[in-house]
Amino acid sequence: MDRPRYPVRVRIDYDDHSSRGWALLTITLLKFVALLPHFLALLLLDLGVLVAFVIAQAVVVARGTYPRPLFDFVAGVLRWQTRVYAFAFSLTDRYPPFSLDPVPDYPVDLEIVYPQKSNPWLASFTIAGLILWLALVLPLGWGRYGIGPLEPLSWLSNVRIFALLPQYFILFFLTLAALVVFAAGQVAILIAASLPRGLHDFIAGWLRWTARTWAWLYGLVDAYPPFTTEDTDLPG
Repeated sequence: MDRPRYPVRVRIDYDDHSSRGWALLTITLLKFVALLPHFLALLLLDLGVLVAFVIAQAVVVARGTYPRPLFDFVAGVLRWQTRVYAFAFSLTDRYPPFSLDPVPDYPVDLEIVYPQKSNPWLASFTIAGLILWLALVLPLGWGRYGIGPLEPLSWLSNVRIFALLPQYFILFFLTLAALVVFAAGQVAILIAASLPRGLHDFIAGWLRWTARTWAWLYGLVDAYPPFTTEDTDLPG
């Protein structure tokens, strides 16, 4: 019997023609200026994600389910983020839409299957980390060590971050490699007006791995992310 697929899927369609103009703007960094509205929007949305994540973890502890509106919001922000990164890394020349929702004709999409049940134990550890921070670390450290007003929010995901350390270790080197591949890709586009398929697939795989770690970090999935750049089945 076929095993179920991992519930985080990233689709990045390959186009064998790429814009030399966008490649030139990328090399001169003007492309990232064009993305400033997206970066500002994502900065504000990320604050909303933190709030949604806290509320969702409390609901998961109490009821064992991730509230669907909060799930759709967080998943939508990750979808938006994935589209922006795909454009920034020249996997598509189409400027990303300002939308949390899937855009059927856009060549990049992130799909996260909504879970009917979520693990209350994982959520409990996250909430416990917040309580520990508010009760002990915050009173001792506020002001004395220059802790900012949003610093307690970073503790919310620390329990999950610790579990993701092996993922981050590998992603660190994958990110360095992706930057090298990205630079080589710009040269290839300037010469041949095409991003080679192998370079496209490598960067797409890096984005896929990154999206899965973010989805697990925010409790959208309970299955630990697989160590692969490919779409894969659930272990078992």
